[in-house]
Amino acid sequence: MTDLEPLTRARRREMTRRHLMDAAATVFARDGFHGASLDDVAAAAGFTKGAVYSNFKSKEDLFLAVFDDRLVREHDEMQRVLADPVVVNGIDEQLPRVRGVIESTWDDEWTALYLEFVLYAKRNPEAGEKLAASARRQREWTISMLEQQYASVGAAPNFAIPVLATLSISLFEGLSLGRLADPGAFTQELLTEALTFLYESIGVENPEPEGEAAP
Repeated sequence: MTDLEPLTRARRREMTRRHLMDAAATVFARDGFHGASLDDVAAAAGFTKGAVYSNFKSKEDLFLAVFDDRLVREHDEMQRVLADPVVVNGIDEQLPRVRGVIESTWDDEWTALYLEFVLYAKRNPEAGEKLAASARRQREWTISMLEQQYASVGAAPNFAIPVLATLSISLFEGLSLGRLADPGAFTQELLTEALTFLYESIGVENPEPEGEAAP
């Protein structure tokens, strides 16, 4: 028999916050960042507007909380795949699994929402600072994943890992935006080619064996 988690005040607050974020994700996807209102989010969640403000300072904070939550879930799923012993060794096993995670989380509506918020943040310094902090967290997660992958094969990258992390993120952000403009051009084959390009570009340094030329 599984023990039920006590419904403490902190637990109730966590459940309320989770419910508000789920409702906000639906409202933002439906109405866009500018079109959505906290009243709409509260109504969708079945709470008062006061409940929203008791958990989030503003619509900006709520949007970024939902966006960061999506990134965390994508990061956790990618970590799970990369840590799977079945795919640790060899691009042939790893690449299709990684592609599957990207395909399952690739969402044109949220790409458009993110672009909308980026343009908004460009004209609103406070929102810009919050967005920059979110982007830094994404880079830190990507850096951590790359460090773990290189450590698992006992190799060193050809370039600094923070640079590789930034280039990796930029590649897929560019593909996401391109797909909004011309959806038909961004096929599964293109995604596979992009991942293959990334794998080959990252590379590793091969230590030179004593008395021999490195391969």
